[in-house]
Amino acid sequence: MSEEKIIEVACGVLIREDGAVLIGSRPEGKPYAGYWEFPGGKLEEGETVGDALKREFREELDMTVNSSFPWFVTEHRYEHGHVRLHFYRSRDFRGTPVCREGQKTVWMHPGERPPGLMLPKDGAIMNRVALPDVWEDRVDTLTYSTQAFRATVERDRRHRFVGARLETMDDLYKAVALDYDFGIVAADRFDEFLVNGEALLPLYAEGARAADLDLWQARGAHGVKP
Repeated sequence: MSEEKIIEVACGVLIREDGAVLIGSRPEGKPYAGYWEFPGGKLEEGETVGDALKREFREELDMTVNSSFPWFVTEHRYEHGHVRLHFYRSRDFRGTPVCREGQKTVWMHPGERPPGLMLPKDGAIMNRVALPDVWEDRVDTLTYSTQAFRATVERDRRHRFVGARLETMDDLYKAVALDYDFGIVAADRFDEFLVNGEALLPLYAEGARAADLDLWQARGAHGVKP
């Protein structure tokens, strides 16, 4: 039995100064035509995620992505194939979207109703865009202690954001399986919670300085928890 081929896909989360992010509709002729998603596309041979995003945004939307940084990676099995989605964020871009494939685009704030149905993974991920880069206490956020997290069997849906402190890879995989929005890990152990150099969900580096946010995001952290 042949091994299932995984399609590697770069997904760009472009964030404007006002917090709005760019989403686009899928063109006619592609699977899930008309559904909305974060723009991007398949990685070409030997291409990095960052390079793929630069190429895709240039070719499809006539936009320039000067730089981007890793956010997290996730997988999903669609009817047309098994995809591995590498989400990168960027605030360093320029240009106005020019839809070259007949698609549509819109800038949307997290929490707003999208103009149509979003792809299964993208719709759930839109909520995470609103997570703060530097940790702050919020009434809409629930964070489990390690002990409480290990005792839970489901996500608490009463809160907008749900996360947990993680001490082991088993903790990480459980958080991913339960579709948690974020994890908190000790800064001096951060790299231990990356898989092939990427986070499996947004991760906060606990004990890191807010002044070093850019450095931690370049390493793959969502943000820092001083």
